[in-house]
Parts: sequence; structure tokens; C-alpha cells
Amino acid sequence: MKNNNFASFKSNNDSENNRDEKLTSNISNTIPDKQQKLEQEIIENTPYLYVLIIEDGNDQRLIYLQDKEYDIGRRHDAKIILHDPAVSRHHATIVKEYNQEENIFFYKIFDGDFSKNSSTNGLIINNKKYQNKYLEHGDFVKFSNSAIARYFVIDKNSEIKNIFHIIDQDKPYKKDDIYNKQTLTNHSYHFNDKNLEKDNIVEYISKLTSFAELSPYPIIELNLEGKITYYNQAASLLFPNLVDENINHPILSNLLKAHHKIQGNLFVREVHYNNKIFEQYIHYLPDLKLIRSYLFDFTNRKKIEAQLKDSEAKYRAVVEQIVEGLFLFTAQDFIIIEANISATKILKYSLEELIGENIEKLLHTEKQNFIYNLEILKETKISFRQELQFKVKNSNPLDIELSISLINYQNKLVFCCVFRDISKRKKLENQLKYQAYHDGLTGLYKRNFFMNFLSKTLASAERKKNIVAIMFLDIDYFKEINDNYGHNIGDILLQQFSQRLKNALRESDCLARWGGDEFVALIPDITSSDDLIIIIDRIIESVNNPFLCDELTIKASTSIGVAIYPIHDENIDSLLKKADQALYITKKNGRNGYTIYRQP
Repeated sequence: MKNNNFASFKSNNDSENNRDEKLTSNISNTIPDKQQKLEQEIIENTPYLYVLIIEDGNDQRLIYLQDKEYDIGRRHDAKIILHDPAVSRHHATIVKEYNQEENIFFYKIFDGDFSKNSSTNGLIINNKKYQNKYLEHGDFVKFSNSAIARYFVIDKNSEIKNIFHIIDQDKPYKKDDIYNKQTLTNHSYHFNDKNLEKDNIVEYISKLTSFAELSPYPIIELNLEGKITYYNQAASLLFPNLVDENINHPILSNLLKAHHKIQGNLFVREVHYNNKIFEQYIHYLPDLKLIRSYLFDFTNRKKIEAQLKDSEAKYRAVVEQIVEGLFLFTAQDFIIIEANISATKILKYSLEELIGENIEKLLHTEKQNFIYNLEILKETKISFRQELQFKVKNSNPLDIELSISLINYQNKLVFCCVFRDISKRKKLENQLKYQAYHDGLTGLYKRNFFMNFLSKTLASAERKKNIVAIMFLDIDYFKEINDNYGHNIGDILLQQFSQRLKNALRESDCLARWGGDEFVALIPDITSSDDLIIIIDRIIESVNNPFLCDELTIKASTSIGVAIYPIHDENIDSLLKKADQALYITKKNGRNGYTIYRQP
């Protein structure tokens, strides 16, 4: 029974091993396939062709570079075989590198191979000896006097790429290759069995390796008699009627006339042909008696420029219509580069005065906080709002609310600042705030402000071990004055009484209207009882002087009650109650005096 179980276990284990081996095998086979497909997709999606044109004695080859590695030498098993005896067996190695971010390949060539074999002649590129080098468009590589190569990077989107279909990859020309091509001269070659001779092939390869022939842009030459002497493959593809129309073709029209008027030997013009827009560079070569013309298709660019101009016009229209001020200033040094009309109206500076100025110089307040917020914005890209004051030309600073964001403008990061005048709102806010804490008749603080200030003052006094006095005051016989002379005289008396109290107190003291004709004062930082008595005497003496109320002279006096923190109590309500009790005692004793609370 045990043996059967063991056999069953072994069978299951073998089955699992086989399954694992099969899975491993499938993965091993799948990974290269996936990798190969991925590499093929990358090759197909890359925007360029990488071409090596080789001349090896009498053998000319054109090779599309696609593989990861190419060994070059005189060996029969080398990927790129060179037959010249002066070439080393392991002469050079080309390796492909891929830049994933830009979807671009690079090819790098090394002298010798990776087994430390070096070439005898060395690796000569552009007449300079290298151990290794990244190949660049147009590089001339010399393996020996008879074995040379040119490297080209060709844009796949260019119509000129069709010229590379003339031969199979990595194969020399054969006599059954047929390709029809308009040459760079004034007549056409038709490659057939007759003219596919060795001399013609060499001539064609020589033409092919020239920059003009590989250029994706049309290049045309004509002599001063108006006859076309040269045009490249791009010209023949874009302008199929070029030879037939000759000097009458739109891209060549007026070139001979312009030759007699031009100052210098180069000028540029815009040409429209077949719904395309070309920028044409025309080079007059008097020594050669030729006119050479280069054309670049700017159709898409012109459309984009038109769209941008339209967008900019709309942007300008919106910016100039808005009532808010607008600044664009550089993220690097805060220099204003744009400002709208509203900005000039708000700040009373001209555009000339604003453009080129550092925005910091306009700040009247909150400068450090403003700069700090800008630095945070650069890091987080999150817009912010802030209230501050801008300087105004020949006027007082202005309250401003601004919103700032970071934008890309003309290919650089700038701050966009939209701001508006909030001075009226601030004035209203200040009025409301004043009314919330100040008595409308006397201008003194209200009870709510006094209670908040009292709480903070006692908390500070507790920490600093200071003495604070609270005193209640009222106008003696105020009801009788009101009844006899009317409320208008009573209000004037309250206003003048308030002003005399303020004048008698210190700047650090706090005075508030408690209600009716009753007032309350907070006297902090008392060092001795003498200090308090001096202040009280000053108040009584000031009030005893007659009041002139609307041409009516009124004699008045005041009664005062005082409680002292922390001597009489430390609780706010208790202190106020005891100060009120002291005031009551003053009134009971005949008024026109003061009473300092005493513990019963």
C-alpha cells in the first residue's frame, strides 16, 4: 500500500516536472519570438533609414543597417565582407544602440572586434583615426585605399527614399537590375541591359553617394540661358513636369530676370505650387554661370503659423477686452515681457514703462511672501491667489487681488499674472470691520472688542506677572442733561466726553463704550498704585472742565470704579463685577470721584 502511494506520488511529481519543463521550453521559445516582434515593430516605427554605401574595389554595395551587430573584414564568414587584401580579417564592428525616449537608433563603429583583435590599418573616419565613434550622417569611413564607405541617415517620410529600392539589401548590382531614374544632368538615364555597364554603375553610385542626390529636398540648377543642367531625385518626384516646362515652370519663373536685379548672390522667396508652399533659396554662382535653387516644403509650417496668428489675434482680442490687468513675466528673473491695456490703466504706467521691468519693483507689500509663492508654483505647477498692494504711478499704493499660473509661452516657461483693483472692496471690508468693533457715535471700541482684548491682556499679564486695572466710568446726572437739553446735546456730550477720556489715557490703554453713558477702560502694566492714581486724577480733572455743546456750556463730572488684577480677582467676569460695585460706591458717596475695590 505504501509502495503504491509512493508510485502515485512519483508519477504525479514526474508529471509536474514534465509540465514545468514544457512551460520552460515554451517560455524560452516565446521570449525570442516576442523580442524579435518587438524589435521589428521598433524598426518599422522608427522614422529613419540607416544606410551604408560601400565601394570595395570594383564592387559597390548599398546596405540597410537593421541588425544589432555587423562584423566587417576579409573573413568569408563576416556579415560585411570586404575583399581588398589591405583590409584586416577583423577590421571593424558596427553595433546598434536604441534611444527609447526619442525612438531613434544609433550605430557605433569600433576598430577590430570584441575579442581584442585590431585592424592593421586602423579605423579612419573623415580622415581621422578612431578607436570607436558614433556614426553620423555623411560620415566617410576608410578601411583601405580601395575599400571605403559612406553612412547616411534618411528620413522615411521623404519621397527620396524610393531611390534605395534599386538593389537588394547586402547585394552588389547585377545586370538584371532595372531601374528608371532621371539623373542630375540635363538628360535621362534608363537603366537597361545595355547601359547597366560597369562604368555606368560606378557613375551612378558616385552620384548616389553625393549629398544632393540623397537630399529629401529638391535641388535644381540651370544655366544663365535658362536651361536645366541638374536636378535631384526629390525634384523629379515633386515636380514631374519640370523638364517639359523648363524655365516656364512656376518654381523657375523669373529667376533669370531676378538675376539682373539682385544685390549679392543669394536671395529667398516664397513659391506656391500644386497647393503647396515652398521657401526657395536661390544661389547665383557667377563663376560657374549657374543658378542653384533649393526648395523646402513649408506648407505645414505656414498652416501652423496661420493658426498661431489666428490664435494670437484671438488671444490679443480677449486680453485687451478684459478689465483685469495682465502681466506675463519670466519664471527665471521675473521680468515683465507682456502687459495689457488694463494693466496700464490700473497702475497708471505706460506699456514702455512696464515691459522689461522686474515685477518685484511694483510690489508695495507682501514681497517676500509673493516670491515664496512663485517658487512653490514652479515646483508644484499649482496656481495661487494672493492679495497685496501694487505701486501706482504718482499715487497711493493700490489693493490688488492677483491670480498667478505657470504657462508655456513662446517655448519658455513664464508666469501669467491676472490682477484686479480691489480697493473699493477693501474699503468696504475695512468699513464693515470698523463698524463691527467701533461705536458709531463715539468711535470708541465696542464691548465685543474690549472683551477680546481684555482676555488677551490678562493672559499676557499672567505669563509676565503684570498688574492690570479695569475701571468703569459714567457721566454724572447724564439722564437729567438728556432730559433738559435733548438727545442731540446728549450725543455731543458723549462724543466730547469720549475724546477727553482718550486724551487722559495712555496709548497702551484700551477704552470702550460699554453702553449708554457708561464706559470701560483697561489699564495694563501698572507698576505701582501711584501710577494708577495719576491716570485717575487726570481723567477727573479733564472731565471737570466745562463742555461746549452746540453753543451750550455744560458742566459735568464722572464717577469711577476700579478693580485690579490679580489683587482683587483673576476671573474676567468677577473683575468686571467688582469694578462695577466700586463705581456704585462712588455714586453712593456723592459722585465726581473714584473708588478702588476693597475686599469685604
